[in-house]
Amino acid sequence: MPFGVGFVPIVHIVAAVFSIIELGLTAYLASQYYGWYGYYYDSPSRVNFMVFNSVWSLLVLIYVGITPLYLTSVFHKLAALALNAITTIFWFAGAIALAVFVGGPYDCRSNSYCSSAEAAVAFGFFLW
Repeated sequence: MPFGVGFVPIVHIVAAVFSIIELGLTAYLASQYYGWYGYYYDSPSRVNFMVFNSVWSLLVLIYVGITPLYLTSVFHKLAALALNAITTIFWFAGAIALAVFVGGPYDCRSNSYCSSAEAAVAFGFFLW
């Protein structure tokens, strides 16, 4: 078996797991703004963009990972390449924006929001 044939599905599975983790972390961050600041305050756009990135990545992974196996007439290699390139740009931009929003390293032992934000930054860079 060539190297790429077995390696690519494993990378897709890892990316899907990391996307689900990132979705949970960023959704938690977004939900905390409604709990802390009341109904009229929205979560920051950087956090919302990372939630979008997670959902976008899962949709792209479904297309890139499952479509070639079951719907070969719908799959196109250049479309998959373009989607992966766009996803990479989204993750890079979102991870940088969230890292700037979170700021420097803090002692987050007693604050779950701070710990979740730092973990979301880390997983954002893993997915980039």
